[in-house]
Amino acid sequence: MSKSLSTRLMYSFMVIIVIIVVGVTAGISYLVADYFFEIKEQELAEKGHEMGETIEAFIRMDDKNMLYRYIIAVDRLVGARIWLYNDKYELIAASYYDGPEKADETDPLRQYLKYGAPSESELKHSAIKLDQDIKGSNISYRVKIILHDIYAGKSFQSQIYHPYYKEQVILVGVPYRTPAGNAGAILMIEPLSGFEKFLRNVYVYIMIVGIMAILLSLFLVKKFSEKIIKPVLEMKDCATAMALGDYSRRLVVKGEDEIADLAKALNSLGKDLSDYIAKMERTEKIRRDFVANVSHELRTPITIIRGYNEAISDGMVTAPEVLQRYRALINEETVRLERMVRELLDISRLESSDPLTTNNMEELPLAVIIRNVAEKLSVKAMKKHVIFNIHADENIKILGDGDQMVQLIMILGDNALKYSPENGTVSIGANKLEDGSVLLTVKDQGKGIPEADIPFIWERFYKVEKSHCRSTPGTGLGLAIAKEIIRVHGASAEVISKCGSGAAFEIKFPKDKVV
Repeated sequence: MSKSLSTRLMYSFMVIIVIIVVGVTAGISYLVADYFFEIKEQELAEKGHEMGETIEAFIRMDDKNMLYRYIIAVDRLVGARIWLYNDKYELIAASYYDGPEKADETDPLRQYLKYGAPSESELKHSAIKLDQDIKGSNISYRVKIILHDIYAGKSFQSQIYHPYYKEQVILVGVPYRTPAGNAGAILMIEPLSGFEKFLRNVYVYIMIVGIMAILLSLFLVKKFSEKIIKPVLEMKDCATAMALGDYSRRLVVKGEDEIADLAKALNSLGKDLSDYIAKMERTEKIRRDFVANVSHELRTPITIIRGYNEAISDGMVTAPEVLQRYRALINEETVRLERMVRELLDISRLESSDPLTTNNMEELPLAVIIRNVAEKLSVKAMKKHVIFNIHADENIKILGDGDQMVQLIMILGDNALKYSPENGTVSIGANKLEDGSVLLTVKDQGKGIPEADIPFIWERFYKVEKSHCRSTPGTGLGLAIAKEIIRVHGASAEVISKCGSGAAFEIKFPKDKVV
């Protein structure tokens, strides 16, 4: 069964906290135990060395009663059982002992307060019984090894399990000198029951802290859910809406973290998808309009050609001058039809072309091309008494396709000529900008283009409404071709115009296309 993100987050926090609590508990336990053992072993070792001289004096005086009482006094002072061995692995004295079955009642202080000081015979009997129990137990061999090291002048410090006390004990052994000059051994054993109780208290305290930490983590998960998971859920809803076709959904971006970056990416995706859908819808509309426009544009010349041809073929027209006029009209519409088909083929070819590369470009003297185009258009210009004003830098050369560049300037110049009034001026210029790019400008003095129509004038068959300040004669394919030529040359176009002030077409060629 799937789990929510908040549930997985909660489990993750709990696991982390449990690992931390267990790690802290183990670390504190180890540090505290290590410190306690080190201090206790050092304390017992120092006390054992201090006892050595006193025990040596009692043994030299052969005063066993004082020796026994001294051992009990030290036992009461440091809280450790004391075993005293001679140099022959024999236990000669020990704190009060009554066998493993009563190990919990062998505290010398408790025995002393309850029964008074033990007699010498009782202490001797206790030592003999302890020695017999040790020799008959499984720790006899271990004790001999410890005594062997102590006889060699070494000290012994360790924690072992004591079978008589049924628990871990600290065992410290130090040597002492007998009257004969040989090494004896003092073993001091302190049970760890008190320390284990302290460790249990530490465990309980850490467990309480751990439970509090887990409860705190639940509270933090709730807060994180509001700060982290809530935006994620909003993003999921936004993505679902976009998958269903609603690209208007936007997320509120807060902060500068990865979640905010993801929200920005989704917003950007929504905008891109919305733009793409709008573009597709507009493309589909353009396609439908294109089919309708082509049908309309082709229908007119075909209808005219067919009508005049039928009139001639049926013999309805016999007058030579009328026949001549009909043939002229048929020829004119045929040329128009031919031009339209050629322009459609040009658009199709250019749209399928990739941007020009160095291999299919040549150096083009822009001023020369401008003058040649102006000369070709001069016949039309003279009929309208329009003057071409050429101001092009003779040193400018750009990389491109020569035929396409002539076609581009021809289209722009011809359009400017069409919309220029009688006795007007068409300006064509080319100059180099400060950033190294080249700006080609074609400007007329016509009625201008309405601002609302400027974005669409590059589309096929688009014509400015006649009710506006400018109508578009011709096929409406010229600027569509010009747009594709500008694209394959890596240039950009801008149209500056408003009604009554003419129109200026500015084509900017980047500096990497300038020689």
